[in-house]
Amino acid sequence: MEISILNIGIFLENKMKFFAKGATLFFLFLTIFSSQPFCNYSDNATEEISEKIEAPKKEKKSRAKKKRIEIQDENELPLPEEDSEIALFAIVKEHSEREEVLHWKEEFLKERRFKFMKNAVEDYPEYRIFVRKAVREQGLPAELEYLPVIESGYNTKAVSRSGAKGMWQFMANSVYPYLKLDEYTDERLDPWKSTVAGLSKLQDNYKMYGDWLLAIAAYNCGNGKMRAAIKKAGGETDFWKLAAGGYIPKQTADYIPELLAVAEICVCPQKFDVEILDFKEEFSAVQNEEDNYDFVTVKKPYMLSSIASEIQIEENALKKLNPSFTKGFTPPATESTLRLPKGMRENFEAALENVKELEFPFKYKVVKGDSLWAISRRYGVTVKLLCDTNGIKENALLKINQILYIPSLRN
Repeated sequence: MEISILNIGIFLENKMKFFAKGATLFFLFLTIFSSQPFCNYSDNATEEISEKIEAPKKEKKSRAKKKRIEIQDENELPLPEEDSEIALFAIVKEHSEREEVLHWKEEFLKERRFKFMKNAVEDYPEYRIFVRKAVREQGLPAELEYLPVIESGYNTKAVSRSGAKGMWQFMANSVYPYLKLDEYTDERLDPWKSTVAGLSKLQDNYKMYGDWLLAIAAYNCGNGKMRAAIKKAGGETDFWKLAAGGYIPKQTADYIPELLAVAEICVCPQKFDVEILDFKEEFSAVQNEEDNYDFVTVKKPYMLSSIASEIQIEENALKKLNPSFTKGFTPPATESTLRLPKGMRENFEAALENVKELEFPFKYKVVKGDSLWAISRRYGVTVKLLCDTNGIKENALLKINQILYIPSLRN
Protein backbone atom coordinates (compact mmCIF):
# COMPACT_ATOMS: atom_id res chain seq x y z
CA MET A 1 0.00 0.00 0.00
CA GLU A 2 2.87 2.40 0.88
CA ILE A 3 4.47 1.65 -2.50
CA SER A 4 1.24 2.50 -4.29
CA ILE A 5 0.95 5.86 -2.45
CA LEU A 6 4.58 6.65 -3.27
CA ASN A 7 4.00 5.83 -6.94
CA ILE A 8 0.93 8.04 -6.99
CA GLY A 9 2.92 10.89 -5.50
CA ILE A 10 5.64 10.59 -8.10
CA PHE A 11 3.02 10.39 -10.83
CA LEU A 12 1.28 13.58 -9.62
CA GLU A 13 4.60 15.42 -9.31
CA ASN A 14 5.50 14.52 -12.93
CA LYS A 15 2.07 15.61 -14.15
CA MET A 16 2.46 19.01 -12.47
CA LYS A 17 5.83 19.48 -14.21
CA PHE A 18 4.29 18.46 -17.55
CA PHE A 19 1.43 20.99 -17.23
CA ALA A 20 3.87 23.72 -16.19
CA LYS A 21 5.96 23.11 -19.32
CA GLY A 22 2.76 22.96 -21.41
CA ALA A 23 1.64 26.35 -20.15
CA THR A 24 5.03 27.85 -20.96
CA LEU A 25 4.90 26.47 -24.50
CA PHE A 26 1.32 27.66 -24.91
CA PHE A 27 2.19 31.29 -24.07
CA LEU A 28 5.27 31.07 -26.30
CA PHE A 29 3.02 29.85 -29.14
CA LEU A 30 0.64 32.80 -28.62
CA THR A 31 3.54 35.24 -28.70
CA ILE A 32 4.95 33.87 -31.95
CA PHE A 33 1.65 33.69 -33.81
CA SER A 34 0.13 37.00 -32.66
CA SER A 35 -1.49 38.93 -35.50
CA GLN A 36 0.86 41.13 -37.56
CA PRO A 37 0.39 43.09 -40.82
CA PHE A 38 0.91 40.97 -43.94
CA CYS A 39 3.85 43.00 -45.21
CA ASN A 40 5.30 44.38 -41.99
CA TYR A 41 9.04 44.98 -41.74
CA SER A 42 10.95 42.53 -39.57
CA ASP A 43 14.48 43.17 -38.38
CA ASN A 44 15.17 39.43 -38.25
CA ALA A 45 12.90 38.19 -41.02
CA THR A 46 15.26 35.60 -42.45
CA GLU A 47 16.02 34.25 -38.96
CA GLU A 48 12.33 34.10 -38.11
CA ILE A 49 11.56 32.11 -41.26
CA SER A 50 14.18 29.49 -40.39
CA GLU A 51 13.14 29.30 -36.71
CA LYS A 52 9.37 28.76 -37.05
CA ILE A 53 7.75 25.90 -35.16
CA GLU A 54 7.69 22.68 -37.16
CA ALA A 55 4.19 21.53 -38.01
CA PRO A 56 3.09 18.11 -39.25
CA LYS A 57 1.74 18.00 -42.79
CA LYS A 58 -1.85 16.95 -43.25
CA GLU A 59 -1.44 15.23 -46.60
CA LYS A 60 -1.25 11.43 -46.88
CA LYS A 61 2.32 11.36 -48.14
CA SER A 62 3.53 14.08 -45.75
CA ARG A 63 6.88 14.13 -44.06
CA ALA A 64 7.01 14.13 -40.25
CA LYS A 65 7.59 17.86 -39.74
CA LYS A 66 8.33 21.01 -41.73
CA LYS A 67 9.41 24.57 -40.85
CA ARG A 68 6.63 27.09 -41.16
CA ILE A 69 6.80 30.72 -42.19
CA GLU A 70 5.03 33.03 -39.78
CA ILE A 71 1.37 33.51 -40.68
CA GLN A 72 0.57 37.18 -41.24
CA ASP A 73 -2.65 39.11 -41.70
CA GLU A 74 -3.45 38.43 -45.35
CA ASN A 75 -5.56 41.59 -45.69
CA GLU A 76 -2.56 43.91 -45.31
CA LEU A 77 -0.80 43.07 -48.61
CA PRO A 78 -0.14 46.53 -50.15
CA LEU A 79 -1.39 47.25 -53.62
CA PRO A 80 1.39 48.37 -56.00
CA GLU A 81 -1.04 50.83 -57.62
CA GLU A 82 -3.30 52.57 -55.10
CA ASP A 83 -5.78 53.73 -57.75
CA SER A 84 -6.00 50.38 -59.50
CA GLU A 85 -9.47 48.88 -59.85
CA ILE A 86 -8.02 45.40 -60.30
CA ALA A 87 -8.13 43.05 -57.31
CA LEU A 88 -4.35 42.86 -57.22
CA PHE A 89 -2.69 39.72 -55.93
CA ALA A 90 -5.95 38.20 -54.70
CA ILE A 91 -4.66 34.71 -55.51
CA VAL A 92 -1.53 35.24 -53.40
CA LYS A 93 -3.60 36.53 -50.48
CA GLU A 94 -5.97 33.57 -50.66
CA HIS A 95 -3.32 30.85 -50.73
CA SER A 96 -0.33 32.43 -48.94
CA GLU A 97 -0.68 30.19 -45.87
CA ARG A 98 -0.82 26.90 -47.73
CA GLU A 99 1.92 24.44 -46.84
CA GLU A 100 3.02 24.14 -50.48
CA VAL A 101 3.37 27.93 -50.86
CA LEU A 102 5.23 28.25 -47.55
CA HIS A 103 7.68 25.60 -48.74
CA TRP A 104 8.46 27.46 -51.96
CA LYS A 105 8.82 30.77 -50.14
CA GLU A 106 11.52 29.12 -48.08
CA GLU A 107 13.14 27.73 -51.23
CA PHE A 108 13.18 31.06 -53.07
CA LEU A 109 14.75 32.77 -50.07
CA LYS A 110 17.72 30.43 -50.27
CA GLU A 111 20.80 31.86 -51.97
CA ARG A 112 20.70 30.10 -55.35
CA ARG A 113 17.00 30.49 -56.11
CA PHE A 114 16.85 33.99 -54.65
CA LYS A 115 19.67 35.11 -56.94
CA PHE A 116 17.86 33.61 -59.94
CA MET A 117 14.58 35.31 -59.00
CA LYS A 118 16.18 38.69 -58.28
CA ASN A 119 18.12 38.66 -61.55
CA ALA A 120 15.00 37.70 -63.48
CA VAL A 121 12.87 40.59 -62.18
CA GLU A 122 15.65 43.20 -62.19
CA ASP A 123 17.70 42.46 -65.33
CA TYR A 124 14.89 42.86 -67.88
CA PRO A 125 12.86 45.89 -66.71
CA GLU A 126 11.59 46.83 -70.18
CA TYR A 127 9.99 43.40 -70.61
CA ARG A 128 8.69 43.16 -67.04
CA ILE A 129 7.09 46.60 -67.26
CA PHE A 130 5.47 45.70 -70.59
CA VAL A 131 4.04 42.50 -69.07
CA ARG A 132 2.76 44.38 -66.01
CA LYS A 133 1.05 46.98 -68.16
CA ALA A 134 -0.55 44.35 -70.39
CA VAL A 135 -1.79 42.42 -67.33
CA ARG A 136 -3.25 45.51 -65.68
CA GLU A 137 -4.87 46.85 -68.85
CA GLN A 138 -6.63 43.55 -69.47
CA GLY A 139 -7.78 43.15 -65.87
CA LEU A 140 -5.90 39.88 -65.42
CA PRO A 141 -4.51 38.50 -62.13
CA ALA A 142 -1.49 40.60 -61.15
CA GLU A 143 0.41 37.40 -60.33
CA LEU A 144 0.85 36.79 -64.06
CA GLU A 145 3.60 39.42 -64.12
CA TYR A 146 5.78 36.81 -62.41
CA LEU A 147 4.91 33.85 -64.63
CA PRO A 148 7.88 34.56 -66.97
CA VAL A 149 10.14 34.25 -63.91
CA ILE A 150 9.04 30.64 -63.50
CA GLU A 151 8.94 29.95 -67.24
CA SER A 152 12.22 31.46 -68.41
CA GLY A 153 13.69 33.84 -65.85
CA TYR A 154 12.46 36.58 -68.23
CA ASN A 155 15.10 35.39 -70.72
CA THR A 156 13.86 35.95 -74.29
CA LYS A 157 16.38 33.43 -75.65
CA ALA A 158 15.54 30.64 -73.22
CA VAL A 159 15.18 27.14 -74.70
CA SER A 160 13.96 24.22 -72.60
CA ARG A 161 15.05 20.60 -72.90
CA SER A 162 11.70 19.84 -74.52
CA GLY A 163 12.16 22.56 -77.14
CA ALA A 164 9.96 25.32 -75.68
CA LYS A 165 11.35 28.75 -76.58
CA GLY A 166 11.23 32.35 -75.50
CA MET A 167 10.12 34.30 -72.47
CA TRP A 168 6.76 32.52 -72.38
CA GLN A 169 8.12 29.10 -73.40
CA PHE A 170 5.78 28.15 -76.23
CA MET A 171 6.24 24.72 -77.77
CA ALA A 172 6.26 24.55 -81.58
CA ASN A 173 3.01 22.58 -81.55
CA SER A 174 1.22 25.17 -79.37
CA VAL A 175 2.00 28.41 -81.18
CA TYR A 176 -1.10 28.38 -83.40
CA PRO A 177 -3.16 30.59 -83.48
CA TYR A 178 -1.19 32.86 -81.17
CA LEU A 179 2.18 33.26 -82.92
CA LYS A 180 3.87 32.89 -86.29
CA LEU A 181 6.46 30.15 -86.75
CA ASP A 182 7.92 29.30 -90.14
CA GLU A 183 11.13 28.99 -92.10
CA TYR A 184 12.05 32.65 -91.58
CA THR A 185 10.19 33.75 -88.46
CA ASP A 186 9.85 32.56 -84.88
CA GLU A 187 7.71 34.97 -82.88
CA ARG A 188 8.25 32.95 -79.70
CA LEU A 189 11.54 34.86 -79.43
CA ASP A 190 9.80 38.26 -79.54
CA PRO A 191 9.07 39.33 -75.93
CA TRP A 192 6.30 41.74 -76.95
CA LYS A 193 4.44 39.42 -79.32
CA SER A 194 4.91 36.39 -77.09
CA THR A 195 3.54 38.34 -74.10
CA VAL A 196 0.36 39.14 -76.02
CA ALA A 197 0.20 35.49 -77.06
CA GLY A 198 0.88 34.11 -73.58
CA LEU A 199 -1.81 36.24 -71.96
CA SER A 200 -4.27 35.35 -74.72
CA LYS A 201 -3.63 31.64 -74.17
CA LEU A 202 -4.10 32.04 -70.41
CA GLN A 203 -7.40 33.85 -70.96
CA ASP A 204 -8.55 31.07 -73.28
CA ASN A 205 -7.64 28.56 -70.56
CA TYR A 206 -9.64 30.55 -68.01
CA LYS A 207 -12.67 30.53 -70.29
CA MET A 208 -12.31 26.75 -70.45
CA TYR A 209 -11.96 26.06 -66.70
CA GLY A 210 -13.43 29.14 -64.99
CA ASP A 211 -10.62 28.99 -62.44
CA TRP A 212 -7.28 30.84 -62.58
CA LEU A 213 -5.25 28.17 -60.78
CA LEU A 214 -6.38 25.56 -63.31
CA ALA A 215 -5.87 28.00 -66.20
CA ILE A 216 -2.29 28.72 -65.14
CA ALA A 217 -1.56 25.07 -64.38
CA ALA A 218 -2.88 24.06 -67.82
CA TYR A 219 -0.48 26.56 -69.37
CA ASN A 220 2.28 24.41 -67.92
CA CYS A 221 1.05 20.87 -68.55
CA GLY A 222 -1.29 21.45 -71.49
CA ASN A 223 -5.06 21.32 -71.72
CA GLY A 224 -5.03 17.67 -72.74
CA LYS A 225 -3.35 16.56 -69.52
CA MET A 226 -5.46 18.90 -67.41
CA ARG A 227 -8.74 17.63 -68.84
CA ALA A 228 -7.54 14.05 -68.40
CA ALA A 229 -6.59 14.76 -64.78
CA ILE A 230 -10.00 16.26 -63.99
CA LYS A 231 -11.74 13.29 -65.60
CA LYS A 232 -9.58 10.76 -63.75
CA ALA A 233 -10.28 12.57 -60.47
CA GLY A 234 -14.01 12.17 -61.02
CA GLY A 235 -14.64 15.75 -62.10
CA GLU A 236 -12.60 17.34 -59.31
CA THR A 237 -11.65 20.93 -60.22
CA ASP A 238 -9.80 22.02 -57.08
CA PHE A 239 -6.16 22.47 -58.12
CA TRP A 240 -4.75 21.60 -54.69
CA LYS A 241 -6.74 18.35 -54.53
CA LEU A 242 -5.61 17.42 -58.04
CA ALA A 243 -2.02 18.09 -57.02
CA ALA A 244 -2.24 16.22 -53.70
CA GLY A 245 -3.91 13.26 -55.39
CA GLY A 246 -1.15 12.91 -57.96
CA TYR A 247 -3.51 13.53 -60.87
CA ILE A 248 -1.29 16.18 -62.45
CA PRO A 249 2.48 16.02 -63.12
CA LYS A 250 4.82 16.91 -60.25
CA GLN A 251 6.19 19.84 -62.25
CA THR A 252 2.68 21.28 -62.59
CA ALA A 253 1.89 20.61 -58.92
CA ASP A 254 4.92 22.76 -58.01
CA TYR A 255 4.26 25.35 -60.72
CA ILE A 256 1.43 27.16 -58.94
CA PRO A 257 3.00 27.42 -55.45
CA GLU A 258 6.29 28.49 -57.05
CA LEU A 259 4.50 31.32 -58.85
CA LEU A 260 2.65 32.44 -55.72
CA ALA A 261 5.83 32.33 -53.64
CA VAL A 262 7.78 34.43 -56.14
CA ALA A 263 4.95 36.95 -56.47
CA GLU A 264 4.64 37.42 -52.72
CA ILE A 265 8.38 37.83 -52.15
CA CYS A 266 8.68 40.34 -55.01
CA VAL A 267 5.61 42.33 -53.93
CA CYS A 268 6.52 42.31 -50.22
CA PRO A 269 10.34 42.07 -50.09
CA GLN A 270 10.41 43.98 -46.79
CA LYS A 271 8.39 41.21 -45.17
CA PHE A 272 11.28 38.84 -45.87
CA ASP A 273 14.04 41.37 -45.15
CA VAL A 274 15.29 41.38 -48.76
CA GLU A 275 15.62 44.02 -51.46
CA ILE A 276 14.02 43.68 -54.90
CA LEU A 277 13.41 46.50 -57.38
CA ASP A 278 9.79 47.12 -58.41
CA PHE A 279 10.26 49.79 -61.16
CA LYS A 280 7.12 51.66 -60.04
CA GLU A 281 8.33 55.01 -61.38
CA GLU A 282 9.32 53.52 -64.73
CA PHE A 283 5.97 51.75 -64.94
CA SER A 284 4.01 54.94 -64.27
CA ALA A 285 5.92 56.71 -67.06
CA VAL A 286 5.15 54.05 -69.70
CA GLN A 287 2.10 54.72 -71.88
CA ASN A 288 1.97 51.90 -74.41
CA GLU A 289 4.13 50.08 -76.95
CA GLU A 290 3.28 52.52 -79.76
CA ASP A 291 4.65 55.41 -77.68
CA ASN A 292 8.00 53.68 -77.22
CA TYR A 293 8.70 52.50 -80.78
CA ASP A 294 8.02 53.22 -84.42
CA PHE A 295 6.62 50.47 -86.64
CA VAL A 296 7.15 50.16 -90.38
CA THR A 297 6.00 47.61 -92.94
CA VAL A 298 8.20 45.98 -95.61
CA LYS A 299 7.14 43.53 -98.31
CA LYS A 300 10.54 42.32 -99.51
CA PRO A 301 13.53 40.52 -97.96
CA TYR A 302 16.11 42.94 -96.56
CA MET A 303 19.15 42.17 -94.43
CA LEU A 304 18.73 43.67 -90.96
CA SER A 305 22.41 44.51 -91.01
CA SER A 306 21.92 46.57 -94.17
CA ILE A 307 18.93 48.40 -92.71
CA ALA A 308 20.85 49.17 -89.52
CA SER A 309 23.75 50.55 -91.54
CA GLU A 310 21.52 52.83 -93.60
CA ILE A 311 19.55 54.27 -90.68
CA GLN A 312 22.76 54.49 -88.63
CA ILE A 313 21.98 52.41 -85.56
CA GLU A 314 23.80 49.42 -84.11
CA GLU A 315 23.00 46.14 -85.88
CA ASN A 316 22.56 44.33 -82.56
CA ALA A 317 20.15 47.03 -81.37
CA LEU A 318 17.93 46.52 -84.43
CA LYS A 319 18.06 42.75 -84.07
CA LYS A 320 17.13 43.01 -80.38
CA LEU A 321 14.01 44.95 -81.38
CA ASN A 322 13.17 42.34 -84.04
CA PRO A 323 14.30 38.96 -82.63
CA SER A 324 11.68 36.93 -84.49
CA PHE A 325 13.55 37.26 -87.82
CA THR A 326 15.75 34.24 -87.17
CA LYS A 327 17.62 34.34 -90.49
CA GLY A 328 18.73 37.93 -90.08
CA PHE A 329 16.48 39.26 -92.85
CA THR A 330 12.81 40.04 -93.38
CA PRO A 331 10.89 37.18 -95.04
CA PRO A 332 10.48 37.11 -98.82
CA ALA A 333 7.08 37.27 -100.53
CA THR A 334 5.24 38.29 -97.37
CA GLU A 335 4.53 41.48 -95.48
CA SER A 336 6.57 42.06 -92.32
CA THR A 337 6.49 44.65 -89.55
CA LEU A 338 9.74 46.07 -88.23
CA ARG A 339 10.04 47.65 -84.79
CA LEU A 340 12.34 50.71 -84.75
CA PRO A 341 13.53 53.14 -82.07
CA LYS A 342 11.09 56.00 -81.58
CA GLY A 343 11.53 58.76 -84.13
CA MET A 344 13.20 56.59 -86.81
CA ARG A 345 10.23 56.11 -89.18
CA GLU A 346 11.00 58.96 -91.57
CA ASN A 347 14.70 58.14 -91.57
CA PHE A 348 13.88 54.51 -92.41
CA GLU A 349 11.54 55.35 -95.28
CA ALA A 350 14.21 57.53 -96.89
CA ALA A 351 17.00 55.00 -96.26
CA LEU A 352 15.08 52.00 -97.60
CA GLU A 353 15.65 53.19 -101.17
CA ASN A 354 19.38 52.54 -100.64
CA VAL A 355 18.98 49.09 -99.09
CA LYS A 356 19.53 46.21 -101.52
CA GLU A 357 16.90 43.51 -101.72
CA LEU A 358 17.95 39.91 -101.13
CA GLU A 359 17.55 37.23 -103.78
CA PHE A 360 17.73 33.48 -103.25
CA PRO A 361 18.93 31.69 -106.41
CA PHE A 362 18.66 28.33 -104.64
CA LYS A 363 19.11 26.38 -101.44
CA TYR A 364 22.28 24.39 -100.82
CA LYS A 365 22.36 21.06 -98.95
CA VAL A 366 25.54 20.52 -96.93
CA VAL A 367 27.62 17.43 -97.78
CA LYS A 368 30.54 15.80 -96.01
CA GLY A 369 33.66 17.97 -96.07
CA ASP A 370 31.84 21.29 -96.58
CA SER A 371 32.83 24.45 -94.75
CA LEU A 372 31.36 27.94 -94.67
CA TRP A 373 34.52 29.34 -96.25
CA ALA A 374 34.44 26.82 -99.13
CA ILE A 375 30.73 27.37 -99.81
CA SER A 376 31.12 31.17 -99.72
CA ARG A 377 34.01 30.96 -102.22
CA ARG A 378 32.03 28.66 -104.49
CA TYR A 379 29.09 31.08 -104.78
CA GLY A 380 30.96 34.39 -104.58
CA VAL A 381 29.53 35.69 -101.31
CA THR A 382 31.25 36.60 -98.06
CA VAL A 383 31.20 34.24 -95.09
CA LYS A 384 29.52 36.99 -93.06
CA LEU A 385 26.70 37.41 -95.57
CA LEU A 386 26.25 33.64 -95.78
CA CYS A 387 26.07 33.42 -91.98
CA ASP A 388 23.78 36.44 -91.59
CA THR A 389 21.40 35.05 -94.19
CA ASN A 390 21.16 31.73 -92.38
CA GLY A 391 21.22 33.03 -88.83
CA ILE A 392 24.39 31.17 -87.82
CA LYS A 393 27.79 32.18 -86.42
CA GLU A 394 30.96 32.24 -88.52
CA ASN A 395 32.51 29.52 -86.36
CA ALA A 396 29.42 27.30 -86.57
CA LEU A 397 29.86 23.61 -87.35
CA LEU A 398 27.85 22.49 -90.36
CA LYS A 399 25.76 19.34 -90.34
CA ILE A 400 25.36 16.97 -93.26
CA ASN A 401 22.05 17.65 -95.09
CA GLN A 402 21.74 21.06 -93.42
CA ILE A 403 20.05 23.58 -95.74
CA LEU A 404 21.82 26.87 -96.42
CA TYR A 405 20.29 29.76 -98.32
CA ILE A 406 22.70 31.20 -100.88
CA PRO A 407 22.00 34.94 -101.14
CA SER A 408 22.67 37.50 -103.77
CA LEU A 409 21.94 41.20 -103.67
CA ARG A 410 19.73 42.87 -106.23
CA ASN A 411 20.05 46.61 -106.90
